[in-house]
Amino acid sequence: MKITALKLHDACFPYEDAALATEGTWDYEDFFTPERRDWVDKWISFDCLLADDQRDVIWCGIASFKSDIFWVYDRRNGEFRSMNYPAVADPFDAKFHRSLAFDPQGQIWAATARYHDADREMDSPGGAIVKIDPDTEQIEIIDRPMPHVYIQSIILDADRRALYGQTYHPEYLFRYDIDTRQCRILASLSGGIALAQAEQLAMDRNGTVWGTYGAGRAWGNSPGPKPFRLLRYQPDDDDVTFLKTGLPRLDGAGYARQDGMHTGPDGAVYIGTVEGLLCRIDPDTTDVSVIGKPAPGQRLTAMANGPDGCMYGSCGRHGAANLFRLEPRSGRLENLGPVFDRSLAIQAWQLHDMAITADGTIYGGENDVPHRSSYLWEIAGANGA
Repeated sequence: MKITALKLHDACFPYEDAALATEGTWDYEDFFTPERRDWVDKWISFDCLLADDQRDVIWCGIASFKSDIFWVYDRRNGEFRSMNYPAVADPFDAKFHRSLAFDPQGQIWAATARYHDADREMDSPGGAIVKIDPDTEQIEIIDRPMPHVYIQSIILDADRRALYGQTYHPEYLFRYDIDTRQCRILASLSGGIALAQAEQLAMDRNGTVWGTYGAGRAWGNSPGPKPFRLLRYQPDDDDVTFLKTGLPRLDGAGYARQDGMHTGPDGAVYIGTVEGLLCRIDPDTTDVSVIGKPAPGQRLTAMANGPDGCMYGSCGRHGAANLFRLEPRSGRLENLGPVFDRSLAIQAWQLHDMAITADGTIYGGENDVPHRSSYLWEIAGANGA
């Protein structure tokens, strides 16, 4: 494999600021002081990706304190270019988190997520539903459907011309009908003790939408051993089913916290846990099976389908991102090794989302690196070609 770290920005940040970011001691305003201007200008995360083979580009959803959250990477000339989202943005639009999707007409849909704290919530307008024309590069704010509430992820239901999404915070599952611009909250996801949603929703081969929720209990002082559970939404019945089952922990003591969620080449739903375990939901029986742990590290967020019929993903955090491949038909799970750029002698911090082009090139979006700008990782030859 040939692995290259592609740099939109290449800024490094002082240790004391990195500690501030990782130890949970910062306030939103701390990053807007004059001495931390580089954080606003150059600290970014690649939070979601969308491959566009027609134009030979990768659309990139970015986390940015200055709302410059939509970029494109041109594979032909190897250059990044801003789509100038600040021209239509509200200052609280901080990222496209896991929310880039093509509709059948070739338009891109997205939604904005937040960085600000609760004390600024009533100052903010709420997350935007966004439509982008990739030919004209026109960006249109279609709606801000829930005042003060931001949108963490969306998926597109092309048959019903609907978007299904998750908000944070509070945590809701919602449906947005594109033609009528009607938004309905379908469910509350959080039990109030811990973040309950997976990074993304997924729609299986039967058209059922899968997500997760958190159990809440009266007089409970802790989430208990089985706080994180599965749910499904069946659009034709307009019905949400809260299942009592979850994902297994490595030690067998209850349910694991969910991480990434993805629809595989076989139409089944694959979910990673924060412990780095890969699981599969059978769309027909709702049974959860364990595929395996593809690498030693924690977190399993990024997954994508390749043109070879395999599913690729990444496991590992804090500078230990690895790449894996799954053959759904055989169930063979293979660790392909670290996501490591030899020329820079650096390994990816963690990959948050993944996109694969028609020629099999994998792009991994790195996020939440505390001491430098995150990079877009290009991986060629993972399928042996």
